[in-house]
Amino acid sequence: MATGTRDRIMDVALKLFEQNGTVATAVTAIEAGAGLSPGSGSFYRHFKDKNELLLAVVEREVERVRKNPAVQVSQVDGPISETLARQLYEDLDFLRELKPLIAILIWERDRAPDMAARVQQLMVDRGVELGIADLFLQTPAAPVTEDPAAGAIVMMSAMIGYFLTVEYFGSTPGGVDAERFTATLAKLLTTPPE
Repeated sequence: MATGTRDRIMDVALKLFEQNGTVATAVTAIEAGAGLSPGSGSFYRHFKDKNELLLAVVEREVERVRKNPAVQVSQVDGPISETLARQLYEDLDFLRELKPLIAILIWERDRAPDMAARVQQLMVDRGVELGIADLFLQTPAAPVTEDPAAGAIVMMSAMIGYFLTVEYFGSTPGGVDAERFTATLAKLLTTPPE
């Protein structure tokens, strides 16, 4: 947990913005949560307004997530579909780390399109760092080989869809757990058509 006042404000704002969005979050609630006197104006010594705070919170979260080490999967150890399935399964944790940002985006997407683009780019960059397109190129007969970048986006969209479905409904869709889902997605992406 952060110790400086500015960091405490950002910690509280992250939680409140995730729960309520920026518009519905009062500056006094942020001040109170950060241990400041509500209504004292202490907030404004650190941030011009809630929009500036929102941008600072998103930037800090993006950097925090980026600093997590990315595992390269371009080195195949065993069948390509199994290698990809293992990485996809681990990447569900990456999406859990992005959950606060995703929730904030749901609230703020229309008001802050640049922020949405930034988080989306972070997710695309993650696929590039992991060498997903390179992995697809190692499966010359697979359909995604024709357009590995599009294959990576299909994979990312499926992963986000699964993650959000679990988060929204509180259970696995159709009883398909994360391991089965990622194994099936990997096979779909890497198995050549007959």
